Amino acid sequence: MNRVVVHEVFQRNEDKSIRSPVLADGLENLSPEALGAFRLRMTDALSGQSQSLEMRIARHGPGSFLELAESLAGSPATDFLAGSQAIANKLADAQMARRIPGGMLIVFDGTVGAKAQPFLGVIKAETQAGFRRSKDGSKAVVEFLQNIFLTPATRLYKIGLMLFEDTTKAKPDGRRAFVFDSNISVSNREAAAAYFYEGFLGCALPSDGPYETARFFDLTREFVRKSDLEPEKKRDVMDSLYVFVRDEQDPTFTAEQFGNRYLPQDMQDPFADFLNAKRFTPNAVVRDTSQMGNRLRRRRLKFGGDIELSASPEALKNKVQIEAIAADDGGVADAWTRITIRERLTGEQ
Repeated sequence: MNRVVVHEVFQRNEDKSIRSPVLADGLENLSPEALGAFRLRMTDALSGQSQSLEMRIARHGPGSFLELAESLAGSPATDFLAGSQAIANKLADAQMARRIPGGMLIVFDGTVGAKAQPFLGVIKAETQAGFRRSKDGSKAVVEFLQNIFLTPATRLYKIGLMLFEDTTKAKPDGRRAFVFDSNISVSNREAAAAYFYEGFLGCALPSDGPYETARFFDLTREFVRKSDLEPEKKRDVMDSLYVFVRDEQDPTFTAEQFGNRYLPQDMQDPFADFLNAKRFTPNAVVRDTSQMGNRLRRRRLKFGGDIELSASPEALKNKVQIEAIAADDGGVADAWTRITIRERLTGEQ
C-alpha cells in the first residue's frame, strides 16, 4: 500500500441537493502500526468470500470510475490528491437517496502479488461513536469518542478495488473489480448497495450459470406461491418448474420461455414485471444446477403451521394425490385437505 487520502462525504440535504464533501488537502501520513492495521482490515474484508465479490466492469468510458482509478494508480502525489478529490465528488453524486448515510471516503493505491500489479481502492466507512480506555497519570480514564471508523468490531463500510493486470488491452479487458459489502452473501448478491457498486464504481453484479439458475428457481417459486392460482394449479406449475430447471436438456434458458410454456397468459406479463423488479436478467442463462444442493431433490408442502409433507418431485407427482375437501363438521368448504399416498407406511422419523 503506497498512498492514502481521506475525504468526508455527507448525506444529502433535506431538499435532496448535494452537500459538498470536505476534501483533504494532503495525503495521510500513517504510522507503521496504523498502516499495518489498515492493511489487515482490507485483507480480511476482501478475502472473505461470503461478503466480497468480483464484479463485472460495466462502465469504462470517459468520466467513469475505472478511468479515474487507472489514471491515479502510480501517478505523482499532486495528481493523486486531485484525482481522489474527483472520486469524492463522484461518490457524492452517486448517493442520490436521502437515506444513504455520509461517512469517510478513503482512497488508496498500491501493488499486489509477485508481479506487483497496481491497484486503486476506495472505502466508504460510516462513522460511529464509542469509548476508549486511556491512562491519565495513575488512573484509567474512559473517553467518549465520536466519528470513529474502521474499527474491528464494525462492518459499517464498503470497499471497491480496481486491479490493473494488463493496461495494454482495451478497457475493460485486463482490469478486474472487487467489492466488499457487509450486507451481501453468496446466496443474496442483490443486498449489496447498488448506489456504491453501480452508481459510483460503474460495476454490475456478475452473471454466471450456477448462481442465475438457482436465483431463477427461487424467484419463480416466490412468484407462484404469492399468486392467486388455485392450489392444484400452483402444484402443477411447481412441478413444471422442477422439470424445466432440472431435466430439460437445452444448455441455456430464459425466464420468458418458462412463462410462455407454463404460466396462464394473464400471468405472463406480471411474471416478467416481477423478475424485472428483482433485477433478474432477461437474457439467456446457462443452465447449471451445481449450486442448488437439495432444493431439486425434495419438495416440501406445508399444511397450516404444524404439518409438512416431504417427497421427491417424482413421487409427489406420481404417487401422491392432494385435494381440498369440505370439513366433516359442515365447516368452510376447502378447509380440509385429503392426501392419498400410493405407498404403505414403512417407517417414522
